[in-house]
Amino acid sequence: MLIHEGHAHAMRFFTPANADSYDLILRLATFGRDNTWKHEIIKTLSHHSQVLELACGTGVLSSMLVEEGKSVTGIDLTFEYLVTLKHKLNASIAQGTAEVLPYRDESFDAVVSSYLAKYVSVQNVVDECWRVLRPGGIVLFHDFTYPRGVVRSLWNIHFELLRLAGRFVASWKVVFEELDNVIKESDWADQTITALRDRRFQNIDVRYYTGGTSAMVSAEKP
Repeated sequence: MLIHEGHAHAMRFFTPANADSYDLILRLATFGRDNTWKHEIIKTLSHHSQVLELACGTGVLSSMLVEEGKSVTGIDLTFEYLVTLKHKLNASIAQGTAEVLPYRDESFDAVVSSYLAKYVSVQNVVDECWRVLRPGGIVLFHDFTYPRGVVRSLWNIHFELLRLAGRFVASWKVVFEELDNVIKESDWADQTITALRDRRFQNIDVRYYTGGTSAMVSAEKP
């Protein structure tokens, strides 16, 4: 069920037509930086072993977490992306939204997401993370951010090139045409920090990467 515009964006962007090519497009479109960012996520999780990944998609991060010895449960909005994940991993997965999680209270040591925050009601997701996390658990959000200064000019050129590429890759045309505006209009990092504080998470930390083109916000449940 569509609840808000973020869901509409996600359902237009991630479709049966582009599930099989997502991993390749992600590497190419981020010039390989996605792999670096995801290693930062894994480092931040440290000893937390029972992990719920929100918007797990095709299992890029889930696969890396399993390689690190984590037990991973995943949830995603797009069924075809979950099918692709299942070809890689024998993981527990569910189709659904991160804003209403089908899991019991205090089920996980960590809840993580990559590229989710700009599509959701962050307050609702933070509330659900608090509910399903055990005391001492960690929540972590990673997503794109709109950079400043000279990097912003390069970022805008990058998306012009993506729009050009979209003329030749029909399954990604809508994403390449609209994603930059979604990122520009999102203040997900500030919203997340506020929501975490309101929910009384502790040790809230925000880090920016690659010239401010992505950010990671993490916190602990006391």
